[in-house]
Amino acid sequence: MHVRNAVDKPTRRGRILRALGTAGACLLVITSAPANASETDQFLAMDVKLDDSARALNRFLNTEAIKFLAEENARPNPVESPERLTETYYFYLFKGLYASRLRSWLHTSDKVDRYPDNSVGYFKHLRMSIFGVSSFPFILPMSRTIRVGDVHFGIDKMGHFWGFGRRYFTRYLRLREQGLTEEEAMQKVVMRGFLVERYFVGNVVDGIFSYADLEANFQGMMLARALCDEEDPYFKRLDDTWILARPIDIQPYITPGFDESYNPCHYIGRRKKHVFKVLRRDYCDTFNLPIVQERFARYDTYPRSFSQKVIDQFYAKRGKDPRELQSIEVICGCSE
Repeated sequence: MHVRNAVDKPTRRGRILRALGTAGACLLVITSAPANASETDQFLAMDVKLDDSARALNRFLNTEAIKFLAEENARPNPVESPERLTETYYFYLFKGLYASRLRSWLHTSDKVDRYPDNSVGYFKHLRMSIFGVSSFPFILPMSRTIRVGDVHFGIDKMGHFWGFGRRYFTRYLRLREQGLTEEEAMQKVVMRGFLVERYFVGNVVDGIFSYADLEANFQGMMLARALCDEEDPYFKRLDDTWILARPIDIQPYITPGFDESYNPCHYIGRRKKHVFKVLRRDYCDTFNLPIVQERFARYDTYPRSFSQKVIDQFYAKRGKDPRELQSIEVICGCSE
């Protein structure tokens, strides 16, 4: 077997093969990303009053957890590790955009108040949104807005919470096994997610870098950690049987960072030009309505998450924060 040393020069054939390999890897990421994510327009529901779906969502998660544990306990060889059990529960709820019992329930349950409601079809929803027909050549699966506690967010964020949140959690566990501290592991996980969103999942796939997606990813990991926490876990094993020790409550993990009207995306190219035009035309007056200002004031009372602080520090070191140029306050000329 030939091992290339420092003086070896790659052949033309080798360079081509490596380029194809890199391109293929990028293409795999790009084409597989829609299987885990879609887009929402939080501005469309900015002045809409939605019923709180927290109780219904928690009830669903706990009911499904009990079913899941019963199935796991019935296996000849049930999972023994609480961490592995947690990963399996996440996959049980969300396998992908089109294979998710959680997503299906969120989109169809009469216990969940959605905007727009299900009478609005896909193409009408897309035309109503800030993306409009300019989405071409991107294919944007559209998600509706719901409310949990104080927070408005798109159903797509639940895909990130359970799908990418599971991946964050798996990587976090691997880093801890390698000897990293809790903070070091979390920081590495956050920055890797940031780079994936920046270079593959967001910008390349649909021209949208979503900081709200990153927050949902992180909070999904945080709930996963809580489910198998050593001191007070949700999942416990008693007499070789897994039980749900206490009811799951997702609300503490739903933060204002999920709301893309408050935690704005970064748009590029044609997407940016079109979205900015629509925001200036249709949403500057809406932004100043009392219902919106009151919600944003409540959002302001929430502390920034660890993930948000890591991203803040990243931009502070660079001396330039692109988020400052794409908020609705700046776009509408409302900032000081």
